[in-house]
Amino acid sequence: MHSKKFTLEMIGESLREAGTLVIVFTPLYELFEPKRPDWGIVLLVIVVGIGLLLAGIEVERRRA
Repeated sequence: MHSKKFTLEMIGESLREAGTLVIVFTPLYELFEPKRPDWGIVLLVIVVGIGLLLAGIEVERRRA
């Protein structure tokens, strides 16, 4: 029987998934754009993705 997920668990999973998607797809988007990428913005967005990933991990860790 599947147990019911808690709100914090779902929030943690969402943050981790959003962070992972940002980290993976931001460089790909910039690499395949026809214009020259602004790597400063790319690095900033990747840092935000890492922050989301770490926030999701922290939320799930505190829930347990």
